[in-house]
Amino acid sequence: MAETVVSVGIDEAYAQLKMVLSQSNCVIKAEEAPRSLIAEQGSLWGVSPKSAKKTLRFQLSGAGSQTRISSVASLSSGYVKLTVAGCVFAVVLMVLCVWVSLDLAAFAASLKHSFWSWLAEVGGYVDVRGAILLSDLTRGLAVFLGVTLVLEALVVAYVSSKVNVFAEETLEKLRLG
Repeated sequence: MAETVVSVGIDEAYAQLKMVLSQSNCVIKAEEAPRSLIAEQGSLWGVSPKSAKKTLRFQLSGAGSQTRISSVASLSSGYVKLTVAGCVFAVVLMVLCVWVSLDLAAFAASLKHSFWSWLAEVGGYVDVRGAILLSDLTRGLAVFLGVTLVLEALVVAYVSSKVNVFAEETLEKLRLG
């Protein structure tokens, strides 16, 4: 949560807040002028705290010629759903790749038919080098997907920990402004 106090009345502070948000390419989703405002900023594909899609909630309370503005930012539900769906898909594909890799490696070693051994057959004949190659390729893909999942987890952790940065900068512009 971020907050600031500006030396203008609540109506003027609200108007300035809307102007700063519109200049920052925010989309106003809901407002109860001049007390609260909800906006969205960023992209579903963003990988930094400033570029990730987030929902910003601003509350304004006035006392005379001063206005207190507080804000809370959270990752948008679309961003969270896309991230979870991508990770689930990557895990399923990684498990499938590990299974294919282990199955083909066992087939290449024993020449006993298995679930995925048909991938290494050419014209009815067993291609052991093809089985080894496919085993190595699927193992490599599984490792790549695993590294991608770790990186995605780090990105999400970083973005989540700094999701308030844009709101803090917005309030700083209002305070200086």
